[in-house]
Amino acid sequence: MTTSFDSIGTIKSIVAAVHSGHNALEVINTKITDCKKAGLKFGKSVKTCVNRATLQDAMKATFKGVSAKTVANYMTAIVAAVNEGTPFSFSASKGKAKGGKDKAPSEVHALLAKLFSHKDFAGLVSDFETAFQNDEGTLSEIIQAYLESEGYEIKE
Repeated sequence: MTTSFDSIGTIKSIVAAVHSGHNALEVINTKITDCKKAGLKFGKSVKTCVNRATLQDAMKATFKGVSAKTVANYMTAIVAAVNEGTPFSFSASKGKAKGGKDKAPSEVHALLAKLFSHKDFAGLVSDFETAFQNDEGTLSEIIQAYLESEGYEIKE
């Protein structure tokens, strides 16, 4: 018996799972495995590959208000996972940190001190800490995802 593989539906379900966040990692990996088993591959260009075009269209439709760079990073991670077997990661294609840390400007220290004193800060930090302990990303990724979910655009 031959089974039919719904590549468009599967690609869209991967995008929906990515949009749902880190708790959806199991769903994402299952769908990526389904793509690999079915022989789905992403070509290099949306102009010549219907799968890449479908992925791009689904990402744009689902991730409204999210920075283009973040969407591109997710697309790169999905393509690498399907084509090369690289494990999917929400931060797989972000730039690597450069060596040597500059001392933070005093403005940042002042903002942190003000934030630390805010009445809602302890609860928010607790949520971030829980997400971090549950391996939902780096602290920076968790904070950025939270801010973006609240409608803030983060410029990197």
